[in-house]
Amino acid sequence: MTKEGAIMKQRSIAMMVILWILTFGIFALYWYCSFQNQLKKNTERGFGGFVHLIVTIFTFGIYYIYWNYAAGRRLAMIGAKDNSTMYLVLTFIGFSWLNMLLMQSQANQLSDRPSMA
Repeated sequence: MTKEGAIMKQRSIAMMVILWILTFGIFALYWYCSFQNQLKKNTERGFGGFVHLIVTIFTFGIYYIYWNYAAGRRLAMIGAKDNSTMYLVLTFIGFSWLNMLLMQSQANQLSDRPSMA
């Protein structure tokens, strides 16, 4: 399901990095849950962000590997470039922290677009 004019919350990438450092990574957990909630709202796929966090914990992070790919696919469903494979590769080579910033950048670009409604 593709939704034109999908609304993703805009966040400053620089502020995300600052909050990530100041909170010793806790902000990344908040972002993970919040971002998934936005994806679910816009694509009607997946489940809520808190459930994603719980599943990630219970699978010892294995689900997070899949989520990076799935989130890329969901972003593509709402009009972003499909970077799902790149997100998966970055996760496997130890750069999954970069995915958060890249995904948010894509979400910011989507939010900058005028609505097609």
